[in-house]
Amino acid sequence: MPSPFIPALKYHFLTPIYDWFIALTLPEIAVKKQLIRQANIKKAEKVLDYGCGTGTLLLLLEELHPDCEAIGIEVDTQMLKMAQRKVAEKNSSVQLQYYEGDRLPYETGTFDKVISSWVFQHLTTSQKITSFREIHRVLKPEGEFHMADWGKAQNALMRSLFFVVQMIDNFYTTDDNIQGRLPSLMQEAGFSKVEILENQSTLFGTLSYFKALKS
Repeated sequence: MPSPFIPALKYHFLTPIYDWFIALTLPEIAVKKQLIRQANIKKAEKVLDYGCGTGTLLLLLEELHPDCEAIGIEVDTQMLKMAQRKVAEKNSSVQLQYYEGDRLPYETGTFDKVISSWVFQHLTTSQKITSFREIHRVLKPEGEFHMADWGKAQNALMRSLFFVVQMIDNFYTTDDNIQGRLPSLMQEAGFSKVEILENQSTLFGTLSYFKALKS
């Protein structure tokens, strides 16, 4: 995600409690397992976790698909250090890399799949487009981008609940999500086919599962 960035819980001093807070308030593991199932990862595929945070999704990916090559990239050094500790504790073979922002440090057409969860609500519209373009660039032809993130509210209750997220993450970065603009931004970045495969109600609003194809 391009810099400057907004920390996962808006303030750096809250980052150490991120895993605890997410586990307490959201069905994190279930969501991330569903995202991995959605990606339908094949043997020996090369997969990038964009905005890997503390490494939860990346480690689940390795657990469910030990025969794929899993790489996580993160712009927040605090989050990256937490991920490094978790990877070391599990003696994991996943790779972690710091991302300075803007251009991803990979050649065009490197990855079979890119996955991401709860990242894009932290980005401005221009940062979202830059990120989507870079994800599109590093995917192989016919490569796929799979994302779980906040989407357009499915009803009045979900819209009301999402105000909590907006107060935490900022209104100006979450507006694209709640207005349902993420698919059009992905298409603007070059993806030929963008789908919302499922919407899920949570304590904080509507969570959407997106799939985008690079043709």
